Amino acid sequence: VKVMCKNTSSPSLPASIPSHISWDEFSSLCRQGEKLMVIEGIVYDVRDWVHKHPGGKVLLSYVGEDATGPFEAFHRDDNAMKKYLAGLKVASIVTEDKSEEKETTHNKELEEDFRKLRTSLKAAGMYEANLWFYLGMLTHILVLELAAWLVLKRFGSGWCPLTAAVVLLTTAQAQAGWLQHDLGHLSVFKSRSWNLLAHRFVILHLKAASSAWWNYRHYLHHAKPNIQDTDPDINMPYVFMLGESMSRRWAKKQREGKVKSFLPYGKQHQYWWIIGPPLLLPIYFHYENLRYVIGNAVWGRSGMWKDSYGTERYLSQHRRFFWEEFAWMASFFIRWHLMYGPLLGGLWGWLALYMTVRVIESHWFVWVTQMSHIPMSISKYEEAEHHDWPSLQLAATCNVEGGAFNDWFTGHLNYQIEHHLFPTMPRHNYPKVAPLVRELYAKHGLKHKYQSKKLLQAFADILSSLERYGKAWEHAFHEK
Repeated sequence: VKVMCKNTSSPSLPASIPSHISWDEFSSLCRQGEKLMVIEGIVYDVRDWVHKHPGGKVLLSYVGEDATGPFEAFHRDDNAMKKYLAGLKVASIVTEDKSEEKETTHNKELEEDFRKLRTSLKAAGMYEANLWFYLGMLTHILVLELAAWLVLKRFGSGWCPLTAAVVLLTTAQAQAGWLQHDLGHLSVFKSRSWNLLAHRFVILHLKAASSAWWNYRHYLHHAKPNIQDTDPDINMPYVFMLGESMSRRWAKKQREGKVKSFLPYGKQHQYWWIIGPPLLLPIYFHYENLRYVIGNAVWGRSGMWKDSYGTERYLSQHRRFFWEEFAWMASFFIRWHLMYGPLLGGLWGWLALYMTVRVIESHWFVWVTQMSHIPMSISKYEEAEHHDWPSLQLAATCNVEGGAFNDWFTGHLNYQIEHHLFPTMPRHNYPKVAPLVRELYAKHGLKHKYQSKKLLQAFADILSSLERYGKAWEHAFHEK
């Protein structure tokens, strides 16, 4: 299976593009450096738009391809969004043209039925959020935080009240993580502005993380989940080998002296317990957040993945946006200093509490978010069996059984398949949609690929997958 188009040269604009072109001509233009994509048979030039696109440069993930699926998935009102596309149209794909590459990489019948399902779900109100549900989520987060402070205020900083406060604060932080995820996907309010404002409040003030950093990193993940060189969540070769093909490629590079690594990947399922869940949030994400925000605020770039928010909209504000992000993040620590400093002996006392909470929350976050991805197909894009939206999401995700506790504990990310298919859908509707999605895949002979596991089994599969990938690396590394 080949990628339909890959940019391999510097941009070279042709004098004109015919009003109707074939898929082969479209691919040829992209290989010449054009930034083109197709949405519903229309060819758009996004070379200039990428610097104005509210989602940043994530749209470059689909340059040279049919981007209809991700376009509809990422935009709740895709008809309203089309007004922005009008000025970008350069051609149409010849309707009778059938590219062999597109035919082999897209499950056309599944795509068509999926779009019909999406339309029917919108008509049935499945994209309408229950604001009382989200108000309840925010309220219980604030109540948990207040309860932690009251415990320390009333009972002092002995081991028992301190342990109770850690449990309450960890739960509040984990649940705030799920709530900001909903707001970041614009799935709570009809207004984009209200979603973004609420997102900044929750992720910046309640969690001390950058909204811009999260948006770009997470949207890249959703654009092509479990695809190497595109999804930042699985590109960590200096720490973990994820996917058998990545393991073999990395081992080959090590043998040839092209990369230097010192970790014993064959034991990664064991050292996962030491540098995986315990350190992701307290160490790695802190580093990424500060690098992203300060880098963009001071220099206009951070050097991380082709900065999404180094766009005209934000640079025209003289990087004020990132200084605002920094101030919002600082407000979290000021609040903690004022609330917990007097109760825990000052700066070092509340910092110790904060890091303890982050380490425990990191376990919660990592196990929940990775249980549906690490055990699934991880490959380069050209190695993926199909590139259409419903096939790509099914290959990279699996579900965990629903229920009151699992839904709350995971922030409804136990419905990972539905979430990746419909990322802007309010999460409380996923249990209603899941049976219909399962029926869709069963209709197209993919019932066996729609996986739904028990929670503990999903956790265990992370470890067994890490061990399998480690063995693939070990075998390839010692190959003669």
